[in-house]
Amino acid sequence: MVQILFVTSLGCTPCLRVKRILRELQDAMPDLAVEEVEFTSPSGSKLAIEHGILYPPAVFLNGTLIAQGKIDADKMIATIREMNEVRN
Repeated sequence: MVQILFVTSLGCTPCLRVKRILRELQDAMPDLAVEEVEFTSPSGSKLAIEHGILYPPAVFLNGTLIAQGKIDADKMIATIREMNEVRN
């Protein structure tokens, strides 16, 4: 299973875009698990401090930060698909 941790925030337009992309990927990849964490929550704040995330969105793939801020959707999708292929 491929684990995605998505750091998001209410009212964040780029976050909505990434959320839509992740939902589409979940439809195409049944073994993709996506968990959302609010940027201002205690766990979101901890992640932000540990990884130098200044603002959402941020995407972790199996515990590794792969994208943050202004996210290149094509690169993020390719990285997730590649990891999914490796796992299968």
